[in-house]
Amino acid sequence: MSKHADFDHDHLGHLLVDKRLAVPNFQRPYSWDRNNIEEFWEDLQRARKSGSYFMGTIVLANDATNQSRQLVIDGQQRITTAAILFVAIRNRLNDLGKKEAAADVGSKHLADYILVEERSELKLSLGPDDQVAYRKLVEGDSDIAGGAIYDSYIQLKGYVDELAPTKDDYKNLIALTSFLDSGVQVLLAIAPGLSEAYVIFETLNDRGADLTTADLLKNYLFSSAGSDSIDYVQSVWTRINSRFEKSDDFVKFLRHEYMSRHGRTTSRGLYKALQNDIGRSSKEVRRYLEGVEGALTRYLAFKEPDSSYWSSIPDDVRDSLLAFRRFQFESSMPLLLSAFSNWKQINAVRFVDKVAAWSIRAWMVDNIGGGAAEKAFCSAAVAVSDGSANSVEDVYQHLKDIVPDDVEFKQALKGLGSISTTRAKYILAMIERVYRVECGESIEATPDWSSKSVTVEHIIARSSERSRFDNDGDFEEFKGIRNRLQNYTLLERNLNWSLEDKEFPEKRSAYSESEFRITKMIACNENWTISDSKSYGDWLADMAAKAWPVK
Repeated sequence: MSKHADFDHDHLGHLLVDKRLAVPNFQRPYSWDRNNIEEFWEDLQRARKSGSYFMGTIVLANDATNQSRQLVIDGQQRITTAAILFVAIRNRLNDLGKKEAAADVGSKHLADYILVEERSELKLSLGPDDQVAYRKLVEGDSDIAGGAIYDSYIQLKGYVDELAPTKDDYKNLIALTSFLDSGVQVLLAIAPGLSEAYVIFETLNDRGADLTTADLLKNYLFSSAGSDSIDYVQSVWTRINSRFEKSDDFVKFLRHEYMSRHGRTTSRGLYKALQNDIGRSSKEVRRYLEGVEGALTRYLAFKEPDSSYWSSIPDDVRDSLLAFRRFQFESSMPLLLSAFSNWKQINAVRFVDKVAAWSIRAWMVDNIGGGAAEKAFCSAAVAVSDGSANSVEDVYQHLKDIVPDDVEFKQALKGLGSISTTRAKYILAMIERVYRVECGESIEATPDWSSKSVTVEHIIARSSERSRFDNDGDFEEFKGIRNRLQNYTLLERNLNWSLEDKEFPEKRSAYSESEFRITKMIACNENWTISDSKSYGDWLADMAAKAWPVK
């Protein structure tokens, strides 16, 4: 086998005639949308008038495990679209009664018939997400449940049908086939192996704006892996990438992992930052992927409170993990990753509750979710990573500008506007725990607040009208707190189902039966007024400062 890549000119359609190609499993699925297909078709029509069309570079690699096929490293979208177009041309020729011409297109561009094995083998083999739909198209099976492959076929079929609306127009399809085979030029690079192919891709690719950060990083890692490590790198990359349904989520993880070690970087600057971080040797690539795979296990566990990862850990951090999910706390993720990578596990686990407390406090005063919060959490993450922050107090020094003190925190909670019931459940449940401790009761007997069997109850029915209140002022105040914390409590669903919009005196008996200590406390009132709501709001603020202490 040659140690050097071969370069030559070829034509897009002829690639399918002359070769058997395979899209590697680690490549992203076919993703061209309606605009891409429209542009592809319009370019073809314009080029047919001028006689030629250059469609860029196609990079292939010889496959050591299957010498009968070559792997498509760059050009997957174009080659796949061309193959789908040939399906549409073949099918239209069949519709027009040109069976021999249709069979010729099919045998040359779509599938070879293996006489000895009495079966057809596709000229182009796609990845696992696309292969079933593509094979059905080629084999004429109409039972396809949508997807990008099928959508592109329907769009191209419309163009082809319009190009040859009657039997007399079939030569337009023959001419289009001929143009794809001999008029659409590509620069073809064939590498002896995957790592060499990705070196070529890195060198020749000038379409970075069309690629995601994940695509670019994959190309960089594969091109740096070397022949000795390419199989390992490919395997690890496939495992990591498969854990994410969306490329954006994968990139978010890569960014958080990088920031846990090196500080804040923008999404736009991530690829360059990773290049500088990883280096170019195969050893450095392997080390990076080993670290990323280890971080992935923890990252996914942070996203899933019921993950088996937490089953062997004695401390219960489920409530805090649910807070990260319900409040969509992303800024603190690099700090958590850093703590679990650099501290003893017991210390890192206990740290989760503290990070949740800081995040809740920052959220309450609208100090989280922006660049300042991310910068602060990343600064703390780097301090943990480099060993300059070894305790909660050390970390807090990096976050003190975004974490409010008790006075500011209480004031913010009392002024908090409408809040979703999912977030209100968490806040009330954490206050419930503190209140139980103050009452000398066990928190173990508290109902699972996150369960569907627990609801958020409006103390004053949210549908209450003016007649419910003593004066216009109280009614106006009620409209302002209708969906705020000072009008919420927790109540079991089996007690709540019959309350509907009843007045408070009619609710008291149900409240008194609740397992929630806060709700029992509310039931001690014979009635509930706007003044009671204000006092309740003040009490919630005092208890919240204890539920989420600064230190």
